[in-house]
Amino acid sequence: MQNRIIAVNSFGKNVPFGKELGRGGEGSVFEISSASKIVAKVYHQALQPKKQEKILTMVRLQQDRLLKFSTWPVDVLRNPNNEIIGFIMPKLTGKEIHKLYGPKTRLIEFPYSTYPFLVHTAANLARAFAAVHESGHVIGDVNHGNFYVSDQGTVMLVDCDSFQIKTTQDIFRCEVGIPMYQPPELQNVSSYRDVERNSNHDNFGLAVFIFMLLFMGRHPFAGVYSGPEDMPIEKAIGQYRFAYGSHAVAKQMKPPPGAPSLTSAPSAVVQLFERAFAPEGVKGNRPSAEEWIKVLGEFSENLQKCRTKEQHHYSKHLSSCPWCDIENKIGIVLFLSQVRSSTSGSVGQQNTFEIKMIWARIAAVSAPASAFTLPDFSSAVVAPSQTALKAAKKRKRMKGFTLLSIIAVDGTLLSLIPQASVWIIIVSIIIAMVVFQSKKPVSAFKESYEKVKKERDSLISRWAMETGAEAFYKMYHSLENIKSEYQNLDSYRNSRLKELQSKQRDIQLQRYLQSIRIANARIDGIGSSRTATLQSFGIETAGDISKAAIRQVPGFGPSFTKRLLDWRDTVARQFVFNPKQAVSTADIATIDRDISIKKQKFEQQLLVGASQLQQLSDQINSKRTRMLQEANLVAKNFAQAEADYKTL
Repeated sequence: MQNRIIAVNSFGKNVPFGKELGRGGEGSVFEISSASKIVAKVYHQALQPKKQEKILTMVRLQQDRLLKFSTWPVDVLRNPNNEIIGFIMPKLTGKEIHKLYGPKTRLIEFPYSTYPFLVHTAANLARAFAAVHESGHVIGDVNHGNFYVSDQGTVMLVDCDSFQIKTTQDIFRCEVGIPMYQPPELQNVSSYRDVERNSNHDNFGLAVFIFMLLFMGRHPFAGVYSGPEDMPIEKAIGQYRFAYGSHAVAKQMKPPPGAPSLTSAPSAVVQLFERAFAPEGVKGNRPSAEEWIKVLGEFSENLQKCRTKEQHHYSKHLSSCPWCDIENKIGIVLFLSQVRSSTSGSVGQQNTFEIKMIWARIAAVSAPASAFTLPDFSSAVVAPSQTALKAAKKRKRMKGFTLLSIIAVDGTLLSLIPQASVWIIIVSIIIAMVVFQSKKPVSAFKESYEKVKKERDSLISRWAMETGAEAFYKMYHSLENIKSEYQNLDSYRNSRLKELQSKQRDIQLQRYLQSIRIANARIDGIGSSRTATLQSFGIETAGDISKAAIRQVPGFGPSFTKRLLDWRDTVARQFVFNPKQAVSTADIATIDRDISIKKQKFEQQLLVGASQLQQLSDQINSKRTRMLQEANLVAKNFAQAEADYKTL
């Protein structure tokens, strides 16, 4: 095809085409044989005069700032009839932005990108928008295919010939748009051909893409709706149902399961999102690209590294890592470790941790001294207290008085009234009352004795539980196990690698499925909006599809579920296992990352092991001393209470 194309530039020079680099619905892109930094776009169909005029105008309006951030036309291409058939533009580098903000594709396309890289890219995206807006133009068709990201996080805008271009004499409108990236006021537009766009319209789409970069590919209007009807993204946008915002509950919305909280971003970022997606935004109140540049720059400077996973970074206003929380809850990896690995080598390479020296310190810690013997609570001989002796003496006198009273009264009654048995009963009652009164001192001393006895029993029980050396030896044996696991990390790594090798077919299949994006497929009834909804619920590739996963997505009933499952099975049947394929370095890196985390944890535990063991030994000895002092006091009190009680 390239041999049949004859084209010249604005100077009438022939432009020699090289190989075709890409083909779309509108045109194809070719190398230019004589240049390495520019390429040629040639349209498939003849252009209308208005379109030709637009391209010519864009060439005249080119600026260095625009060329820095976009594939802006730098020259026209004409056929022998002097008709514009295309244009020359800067050569595109980078990858589509969705390959960065989608967690699954990011691990493949940008494997070692971090959250600071996402924030940096978001700021650069805002810079690209600012360059267009400052030049008086509008992007209009904001969509995921129009932004490309380099490995350095720079952003290039493509399909610039669809932008809205405005001069003092004319306006060339953007005639297309994808609703899921368009603002609420443009949701019910039947055609964009007569709509004059403005930068505030673009600012809505900019906020959507910044949100997806910062919140792991989640669309801000794809959430769980509690109302009775379906709530596709376009409808949610039109009704201002921001699923993460402060009014989400009032709008019957909430984020999908496992989604980051809006508050994981600092308040300044949160406020810009609230403004971008609020009804007031229609009036021109949406954050501009310049505002985003400033706030994202501040955000970038206020990120901290996770203490658990060195590849995680998050805002300094947070007390814990949100990415660890998400990874633990839904079992996915958001960011890869920077560990680079090979199939050979050992965990202990370049290791300065002296295990022998560290263990010698642990082994040198003395175990708690032999357990003290509690005093014999029954061996002490104590004289009764004066109080007890007085009570016993009083009780003895009372008993004597009672006995004499009984004899005197009963004898008198019987001598006077031989049949006075009733009176004898009454006298007996009186005597019983006197005896009851005489038992009060006994009850008081008994209660005192029982109380001290309980204290003694409790102390004996606590002594058995709290002063033994079991806790010390338990910690020591635990440290022994840690040392053993640490010294066997190389063997553990080898076993993990063998297991990895044995599962290569399943691993290759899953990796193949994860390389096939739903967005690139043609599935009946599942367009860009439903695809974005699926992605917001963690379903991005064929490898993510399952009945259980789809069941969580609103608006996907049995029909859509069957279509997705059928498509996944079709993709799976195209997989061919390659037994000769080497184990993926990414999989090895995952194993080494896990082992590295284990190794660091073990080293930290062993480093503090000696001091913790010594502290525990000291605590046990100290507690024994305190409890022995307490035991001596309890033994003394028990002996006294027992002596007093027995006296009565």
